[in-house]
Amino acid sequence: MSETINRPNGSFKEAVCIDAMRIYDSCSAQDCLENLEFTFSDEDQTALNDAAYIKTQSIDVTDINFAISPVAFNQGFYSVDVTYNFRAQIEVFDGDNTPPVVIYGTALFTKKVILYGSDGGTQRFVSDAGLVTTQETPTSGCACCRSLCTLPTASVSLVEPMCLDTTLTAPDPETGERNVLITVGLFAIISLARAVPLMVPVYDYCVPGRECTSTSGTPCEMFEQIDFPTNEFFPRGIDSSCCMRNTEAAQKNES
Repeated sequence: MSETINRPNGSFKEAVCIDAMRIYDSCSAQDCLENLEFTFSDEDQTALNDAAYIKTQSIDVTDINFAISPVAFNQGFYSVDVTYNFRAQIEVFDGDNTPPVVIYGTALFTKKVILYGSDGGTQRFVSDAGLVTTQETPTSGCACCRSLCTLPTASVSLVEPMCLDTTLTAPDPETGERNVLITVGLFAIISLARAVPLMVPVYDYCVPGRECTSTSGTPCEMFEQIDFPTNEFFPRGIDSSCCMRNTEAAQKNES
């Protein structure tokens, strides 16, 4: 579907109908996960039990699982359980001035939020025509389609988790095992969306504005084309304009 639009200034050519994911609701989450307990393989746990001290190098989110269910007596709202899978890279030191041993631990954290996801009372089937396969695929019937349930689609955008604190517990009196408790800072945005037809203006086709550059040069030649990262060596100073704005805002609040 398309509709030609005649504008005097030629701002856009036509309006077309596209199938897009519309975000109906979202929320930002700033979570401090205090003393999150990590688990390790048997080999890594042995190294951990004999550690003099440890240091957390990094924490990553390796996977996220969702569980979505309608909220009773509140039409259009959904309960979203978001389960984060964390992996921590930890250096284990034995106190003898030897190189540290790197081990990896895992942990789970589940967060529940309530978001509006609108209503979806119809089944939706999407063909897999865009998939390329080496086998013959039927062109009709349900074998070439996949059904999308009426629940909205959840998504999470996040930045790299922050390691705020690491604690190595004392050995257990019975097993001798030690635990690692890490306090993790997490910033995320959780959203609910549905695929809907939308009418959008079309300005023009996305024609590339430059040619592809060749990478046939030697590694040193490509390296020499990179600008020297001066800003990485010298921290930025305080922005005087920013300070002025903060001072003016504080004076305005006092008045």
